[in-house]
Amino acid sequence: MLYKTSRRISQYRQRTKFVKMTPFEMSKLHLLSGSLTRPWSESEYKNLLATDTIRFFYVENAFLVGRLVGSDAEILNVIVHPKYRRLGKARYLIVKFEAEAKSVGASRCFLEVAESNNSANTLYNDLGYFKIGQRKNYYEFVDGRKDNASIMAKEI
Repeated sequence: MLYKTSRRISQYRQRTKFVKMTPFEMSKLHLLSGSLTRPWSESEYKNLLATDTIRFFYVENAFLVGRLVGSDAEILNVIVHPKYRRLGKARYLIVKFEAEAKSVGASRCFLEVAESNNSANTLYNDLGYFKIGQRKNYYEFVDGRKDNASIMAKEI
C-alpha cells in the first residue's frame, strides 16, 4: 500500500501546478467546492493562517489546512474544486501534511469527516486512517439536515 501511494504521489507531483493562494481565494474555492456545510470565510482562513500551529498546503484548485500540537496533527480541512476531484490532489496534500507533521515530531494524525462523505471516507481508509470515535449530529448542512462525524486517526 505504501509503495502504491508513494508512486501515485510521485506521478502527481510531476504533473502538478503549484499556485499561491490567499485567504480570499481559499474561501472562494471552499464555496465553489459544493460543500454541504457552511463554507469558511476569508477572515476565518486569515485568522487561522496567522496561528503558529497551522500548516497550509496547496496545489491548483485544492488546499489542505492542518494543525500541529505536540505529538498530534489534525487535518482541519481538505478542499478540492469539484471539477478537479479524483486526480490525486487530496491524497497528495494529505501525504505532504503527514510528512511535515512527522518531521516536527508528531506521531498521530486525526481528522473528522461526515459519515455520508463516501469518497472522503474511502480515501482516508486507503491512506490508513481508522475510525476511533463519532460525534453525533456534528455536521449541520445548509439544507437543515445533520450528519454524524467520524473521528479518524492514523499513526504517522
